[in-house]
Amino acid sequence: MKWLAITLGALVGPAALVTIVGAFRPADHEAALAVHLDRPRAEVWAVVTDFTATPQWFSEVASSERIADIDGRPAWRERFGGFDATLVERERVDGARLVREILPSGSFSGTWAFDLADDGSGTRLTVTERGHVGNPFFRGMMVFSDNSKTMRQYVDALARKLGARLEVVGMP
Repeated sequence: MKWLAITLGALVGPAALVTIVGAFRPADHEAALAVHLDRPRAEVWAVVTDFTATPQWFSEVASSERIADIDGRPAWRERFGGFDATLVERERVDGARLVREILPSGSFSGTWAFDLADDGSGTRLTVTERGHVGNPFFRGMMVFSDNSKTMRQYVDALARKLGARLEVVGMP
């Protein structure tokens, strides 16, 4: 019986500790990354907004399909990181700004905003993630992860897709 208690404690204890840590972390977070791509803004915009093609160049997205509008706005079903998510276009200023919302379901929700501006001989792209993680266990696990990793992977893959030189401008 003693060994059973020790085994259960060894299994449950770390998960409980992570959950306790997560309970004291904020549910909302923000991360941003600004880069310079040596391509015209229209070219960058065309790739960023072609969601059905994203799985062809960004390995984190396994599939992306257009679904019926939600609240009168374009919506997509995407599979990434083993999760299915519904994304809705919340704001669009052609060639300059796009905001996509991951609708709440499961453990996370939030938005990714893409802001494009002319920048000398190319385009300045700023990607801003505003996320919400309701589950304290997953918030605790975020201590062990890099919140801007997916954004960096995204802009690296985007630069490869465009055949562009990428320069990190900052993390505003």
